[in-house]
Amino acid sequence: MTTGFDLPVRLDGVVKRYGGRTVLDRVTCEIQPGITGLVGPNGAGKSTLVRAMLGLVRLAAGHVEVFGRDPAQEPREVRQLIGVVPEDECAVPGLAAVEMVRYAARLSGLPSIEALRRAHEVLDWCDAGQERYRPVETLSVGMRQKVSFAAAIVHDPRLVILDEPTNGLDPLERRAMLDRLTTLAREHGKTVLVSTHVLPDVQAICDRVIVLAAGRVRLQGSIDELTRPAIPRLRLEATGPIDRLVAQLAGRGIDATRHGDTTLLLPLQDATGRERIWDAARESGAVIRALHPTHERLEDVFLRAIAPRDEVMHAAS
Repeated sequence: MTTGFDLPVRLDGVVKRYGGRTVLDRVTCEIQPGITGLVGPNGAGKSTLVRAMLGLVRLAAGHVEVFGRDPAQEPREVRQLIGVVPEDECAVPGLAAVEMVRYAARLSGLPSIEALRRAHEVLDWCDAGQERYRPVETLSVGMRQKVSFAAAIVHDPRLVILDEPTNGLDPLERRAMLDRLTTLAREHGKTVLVSTHVLPDVQAICDRVIVLAAGRVRLQGSIDELTRPAIPRLRLEATGPIDRLVAQLAGRGIDATRHGDTTLLLPLQDATGRERIWDAARESGAVIRALHPTHERLEDVFLRAIAPRDEVMHAAS
């Protein structure tokens, strides 16, 4: 269990109000090592939650810790530990890409020569090196996003926060951005927080998710736990004589339900049961292409979590 200075972020009973409007309402959650998705409808309080982590807002109640530090008491130290890619345009007009990233490095305290070296290095890693000498305002949306990302990580932060990181990206750029985030977390040990509306991106790369709605945490936990169905089953995808496979499974005491032309749904099996499945496939002549536990779509989990409580109770009745 991660505690103290090893836990990236802990929020405990955080309340933030703007006038008479409560934007964060007793928010308690943790951001653990790995990749966490922060999702919620517009106006849920996601941006305010990030500002609270950066020490940019005064809280009405509650406490925030970032790697064991209080952003309200040690804002400069906390911001040294964090790199942020905001959703809004953050390019500095008139600067070349490498100058902008170097400027971000200098603001983080890196010496001039080291800042320039790091700027070149990080732009190459972000696949933006070919445009390093062009003014940022002349770059495409996707390239500006890469430069902003480079500026956020040039000082080697422990926590990287990205707000809608795949907005405006074509499918190839989107996949490349998600791969970089995965590399940051898996190979470089960074904690990554992705605030986004794109739920397939969250399900593709995130370890955990926090669902925020109307300023409250409605759901949090690992993607695997939250998308696990109430009745666990196995999904078997196969080619060949599927009807014979169904019969062979039934002869071994395993009831299979057809789900399309090449997919079967089976009761969850232990190791012995899985051996019987492979034996049935061999006897039937079918070829198993995939065999794994079923999961719900994150979108369905999300919609249930943000639904008004009376709708949830009506649906359950």
